Amino acid sequence: MMSFVPLQARYVWLLAILLLVGCKSATEKDPAYHLAQGCFALQAYDTESYIVSTAIHAYGLAEVPEAEAEKFFVKPTRLGGFMLYDTAGKYLGVNLIHIERFANAEKRVEWEINTVEVSQGGDKIADTFTLVSPIDDLRLLQNGSSFYTRKADVALASTDKSTFNFVRQPDESCLEHPEAPLNAEVSPEFYTPKDPAEPVTGYVDFHTHIGFPKSMGSVVMSGGIFDSYGIKNALHDCDGLHGSGGAIDLLEMQRASGGDSGHSTRGYPHFDYWPRRDTVSHVQAYYRWIERAYLAGLRILVTHVTGNPTFCQLIGTIHITKLEGDCSPEDTVRLQTEYIYEIQDYIDAQSGGPGKGWFRVATSSEQAREFINDNKLAVVLGSEYSTLFDCRSSNEKCDADFIDRELEKIYDMGIRSVFPIHRFDNAFGGAQMGGGAGAAWMHLTSKMNTGEIDHIADLVNPWRLLFKPIGGEYFDMGECPEGVQGEREVYSMRKFIDEDFSLVTNALRGVPRVGKYLGGALDGIFLNKLEPIPDYALENTFDSSCNRRTLQPAGRHLVNRLLDKGMIVEVDHMSYATTMETMQILEARNYSGVVSSHGWLADKPTMLDKIYQLGGMAVSFGGQPTGISNNIQNRKEMIAKYGFEVGTGIGSDVQGVTSQSSGDRGFKPEYPFKNYDGTVTFTEPNIGDRIIDFEKEGIAHYGMFAEWVNNLEQVSEQQKNDSFEIFMNSAEAYLQMWARAESAAIE
Repeated sequence: MMSFVPLQARYVWLLAILLLVGCKSATEKDPAYHLAQGCFALQAYDTESYIVSTAIHAYGLAEVPEAEAEKFFVKPTRLGGFMLYDTAGKYLGVNLIHIERFANAEKRVEWEINTVEVSQGGDKIADTFTLVSPIDDLRLLQNGSSFYTRKADVALASTDKSTFNFVRQPDESCLEHPEAPLNAEVSPEFYTPKDPAEPVTGYVDFHTHIGFPKSMGSVVMSGGIFDSYGIKNALHDCDGLHGSGGAIDLLEMQRASGGDSGHSTRGYPHFDYWPRRDTVSHVQAYYRWIERAYLAGLRILVTHVTGNPTFCQLIGTIHITKLEGDCSPEDTVRLQTEYIYEIQDYIDAQSGGPGKGWFRVATSSEQAREFINDNKLAVVLGSEYSTLFDCRSSNEKCDADFIDRELEKIYDMGIRSVFPIHRFDNAFGGAQMGGGAGAAWMHLTSKMNTGEIDHIADLVNPWRLLFKPIGGEYFDMGECPEGVQGEREVYSMRKFIDEDFSLVTNALRGVPRVGKYLGGALDGIFLNKLEPIPDYALENTFDSSCNRRTLQPAGRHLVNRLLDKGMIVEVDHMSYATTMETMQILEARNYSGVVSSHGWLADKPTMLDKIYQLGGMAVSFGGQPTGISNNIQNRKEMIAKYGFEVGTGIGSDVQGVTSQSSGDRGFKPEYPFKNYDGTVTFTEPNIGDRIIDFEKEGIAHYGMFAEWVNNLEQVSEQQKNDSFEIFMNSAEAYLQMWARAESAAIE
């Protein structure tokens, strides 16, 4: 598992030096995590002086009654880092070496605050605090009635100059820092630890992409799951990525309804266009929205790193100065995985310190069970990446030793659930095809990702093309075996190039300075070099089309190594032939750790039975609550007959280039309503200036799963079935499945 150290111990040694003031000494201790979310007045140590606001841009020190002191809300930026937010909505910060009052959250208003223990004659007499601005490594000091700063490593004459008391104030004395509301009242009973001998209660979301803001070079999805400086920064206007009026939001143009004509780019607090359930290029899972779903019963969140190297490179040509990493599989997986741990650390900071947060990455079933029993959300890391380990069909380096080394790397990162195939054919096997223009994108990029092209720039650089062939293959499409449901609406690739791909070239032409060259290069060189472009819709006259590529030797090795390590194999996105051969390996080893988190199974009844017989899990890809309830009822006997725990969750695919579900037609939440065990009361949700109407908007953001779960609970009651109970038993079923997989590991 990766280890990320959120706070460098840069100053730990500094105040360990005894600062003699008579018989007094001071020792700097740990970061002051416990100040998080508190309301305080700041008093210069061992004086009657408090920090006061003296002007619109200034603070000062004055001997005033405590009631007249400025009151600060302490908002964590990270573990050990804080902002001091005053009653006028301004921040205490440093400009060069001067203390100023800032209007906006930024690096200059961040402080590292450490506890200082003051002793006299060997006995502790007080706790106080030091403040250091990390932007220039400046320590906050005071001299009677004024502030000043000096480099943090300069020896200090006394604690009186370098330390401040944080004097607790009533919460209502402070202006709380802007944040997305939970629209939920949580009772103390919610936090009561559960009996570890009892089964856990809660549901699993088997398929999410929480790290997607860092996918594809961080230049496709606008917004962040969090931001050190708050929601204004995290859910900002999106014109920086998507252009004025959303004119270069290429992903939204292809996927979201109404996206072709652009969209409003205003973010917090206006949100004219998003959040919305059918957006694919704006954050839908801000951390407070995940928390709201967790309060509604979410107990296991499986989240996958993902990406499309070709699309990353394409958008990267527009945002070359903003691109993070190089669009390679290694960078893509690393950036997203690190981001999940950063989210964990940020939530810890908001909750009072390391390990205090409700969001915990789990690397074993035992650890996940411990987290859930402690009323936390267990987060399982997965990979759904098309060219895992850069193992394209043409990559000869993907031998057994290479695969073993790369698998060990992602295992050490904490990844435990893996799609060997996603969207494109690769060295491991064939991909399941799709329909429509969205699938046509995948057909096109599959050609590139199976070939000799390392970067999209190769396609518009004729000099390189003289020495480097494109190569690659489109899908090897053929008629599906009898009884197998493949793709019935194969989209014409010629139509896609002529109609849908023109959206890209037209958008690129609008990019300042380089647009006309990019658009012209795509039209004049890119498309010509991809010929002959198959027209699948004309060439395949049979009713059901399948990709004929099978599980390859590298794929057989990868699947067996996943089993050796007790990891979970995800079989969606595989071609029918690849799925069948993978299932044969799992059956030969009687391995339970297999999941279908989309429900995309070409031979559904037979394949479901194979998965359930092994003790694996297959869930629906979102959907309205009535449909999910019916699905659960249809499957419960199939699961139970093999003797395994009966539990069925969902796969939302939130932030996965897809739309979220609506509620049942006519369902309107009756606010306030309670969660499944009555420990949380939910009220009508709002974000910034917007109220979210679940009846009309469905799961506009991830927090609206509270309403969706309430809808499912009512459906179960109305139908007088146990579908809701089975849904809320999915976390227990998942933990048992994972434990069986771990017990079968041979390493």
